[in-house]
Order: sequence, then structure tokens, then C-alpha cells
Amino acid sequence: MDRIPIVALCGFLGSGKTTLLRRWQRDEALHDAAMIVHDLSEFGLDAELLSIRELMPVAGCLAGRVAALHGSHAREQIHASVGTALNEISALDPVPPLVLCESTGAARPWPLIKALTQDKRFFLRHFIVTVDALNLHRDFADGRILVGESFGSQDVALRHAAAVLVEQIAFANVIVLTKIDTISESAVDAQIRVLQKLQPHAAIGLSAHGGLLLPQLEETPAPKLSALRSWAKQLGLTQHSSTADNIEALVLRDPRPFHPERLHEACRSKLSTGLYRTKGFLWLASRPAYSLLWEQSGSQIALEIKGFWRAEIAQNRDGKLFPEEVEQLKAKLENQHPIFGDRHNELTFIGLKPALESFSSALEDALCTDEEITAWQKGETFPDPWPKSIRHIE
Repeated sequence: MDRIPIVALCGFLGSGKTTLLRRWQRDEALHDAAMIVHDLSEFGLDAELLSIRELMPVAGCLAGRVAALHGSHAREQIHASVGTALNEISALDPVPPLVLCESTGAARPWPLIKALTQDKRFFLRHFIVTVDALNLHRDFADGRILVGESFGSQDVALRHAAAVLVEQIAFANVIVLTKIDTISESAVDAQIRVLQKLQPHAAIGLSAHGGLLLPQLEETPAPKLSALRSWAKQLGLTQHSSTADNIEALVLRDPRPFHPERLHEACRSKLSTGLYRTKGFLWLASRPAYSLLWEQSGSQIALEIKGFWRAEIAQNRDGKLFPEEVEQLKAKLENQHPIFGDRHNELTFIGLKPALESFSSALEDALCTDEEITAWQKGETFPDPWPKSIRHIE
């Protein structure tokens, strides 16, 4: 009873894991919870988003109560890195009531479970798998393809995604069907029936905008480690690597703004089924004030306003800052880009290699040219086909 529970959150790329965790963080009972963020990206974006104290994540280190395991720590070093993180978490004061682990969407479940259960001071309370209802509806016939009730596409990328998803579901004691507001009730019902066939022992929760709360799972029994180990042996999964085969990550970093029209066209014409996920920060020449969080999974793209760039705030256009505050901001910008300040793009692409290279090349072409940057500096406007309305989600 004195062991610390671990709630692991798995699920294919873009299925809503970070949205759930950000919602759970607002629960006062989880204020002192620790986090392990297992991220295929090289720069630990999810750890940065989940760090309440806004500490920049350093790969393999515990910052505050968030352990950022990205890059090689999410792949080759996963077992040792999780072990180090658990040891550091056990020394926190106060002792966390819970450890929340968010895994990369390309995770293979058994290596992750084995890593999380190596320290006897902890136990696995839940292995939760999130499933994107919209993608299940569009790409997998509401899941019927996953159980062989419908013929699947010959698309290699979709077949690969289906295999990863089925493997994750096989180890779940809880399945959370996310984004249910995007499909009909009849489609949700059909998906539930399929998920029950895939994993009859799992509880199934429904969520829209991260609306399912952790206390709602209190009555769900913990998974039995011995049963999971036997299941892994039966499926021949004990010797596999920690992430799915052939899924790679690529990073685009560039300080130049995106031309909004060319970026929009790249998304219309160059997104493919092999591009499973892109995520990161960017800025548009037409909206230079905003730091935008970009999230793409499948055919879905979301832009979230995370705040204002310091370079914009330092302009003090509304006159609300004191002169000394403006000077402090300008001092922090001294070592930044001479034209753009702290504005920059940093995006991670995850998927199959040909799709990554094709889309990243299209996005590089969507960056503003020298002539367009000069026009931006002069205050010229840019055609912007992106939505103008802002949706507030509590």
C-alpha cells in the first residue's frame, strides 16, 4: 500500500494523450504528481507543455516534477532512463501521490510496461490506451478493419498504423475513445463494439476535449503484471524494441516566418497517410504576434495560440508596460535573431521516411523568401486562408 502508483497513457500518434494530461493537471489532487514524458521528438515538446513551472526540458533529466525522456532516451535507453527517473522521483519531497507517464504514440507497450515496473517502490495502476474516434472512423471503418470484419486499404502506411494500434490495445486495462464529438453516436457505438472484441477485459471511457477525468477510473482494477508478461510471450513481443519499426522522427528548425498561403497549400496537397504526426511551434508572416502550437494527426490540423513572442511584447503597442519592463525584454532579445527576435519555427515530423521527407521539403518551400521578408518588414500584408475565429476550450 505504500508503493507509488503509475498511470501510463499510451495510444497512437495524435490520439489526444497530451490533451488528457493537461486537463488532469488542473485537478488539485494531482498537484504534486510526477510525470514521465516518453517522446520520440528530439526537443521534448510534450515535456515543455506539461511542465507547470515552464522549465525547459533536458533529455534524460527530471526538471521540477517532469522527467523528459526524448530522443535516444525514448528509444535505445528507455529501460535505463526510466529507471533513473523513477529513482529521482522517489526522492522528491513531498513524495508524489502518483506518477503519470505519457508515451510516444509509436511506443510498443510491453517494453514500456517492463521499464515502468522495474522499481518495486512503484506499481502499474493503469495502462490506458487512447484511440482517436475520428481516425478510427475515416481510416479503419470504425475499427472493423482492425478485427478483420472489413477489407482494409492496401495503403502501407495505414496497415502499419493499424498494427501498432492493435498491439497497444492488446495491453490496455482502460481504453479511452477520444474526439467522440467529431462523429455520430451510431459510429461511437460501433467502435465500442470493436474495441470490446479487441480487448474484452478493458474498461472503455469516452472523451471529448479531454473531458474524462482520472477519478472516474477509480473502480477499474489494476492490470496484473504476470498476465501482461504472459501475453507478451504469447504474442512473441518480449524481444522487440521500444518503438514501432520504420517509424522515424525528423525536425525542422528555421527562424523565418511561414507564408500563410503556401503553408496552407502544402497541407492541402502534401499531407499523406505516412505522415502520422507533426507537432511544434511556428509563426506566420500574417500573424507575427502569436506563438502558435501546431498539431497535425492524419488529416486533422489544429493551431493553438500559446502566447505572444517577446519580440512582439517589447513593442509595447498598448503602452501598458513600464519603461524598465521594456528594457528588460529588449535585453533578453539581444542574443536573438536581429530581424525576428525570439520568433522561430520548431516542428517534429513522425511517420514513415518518404512521407516525412516529402512534407518537410514542402514546408521548407513555404517559408518566406528574402524578398517576402523585406516586404514583411515594410508592413505589407499577406493573403491568409487560415481560419480567423478563435475557439476557447475550458
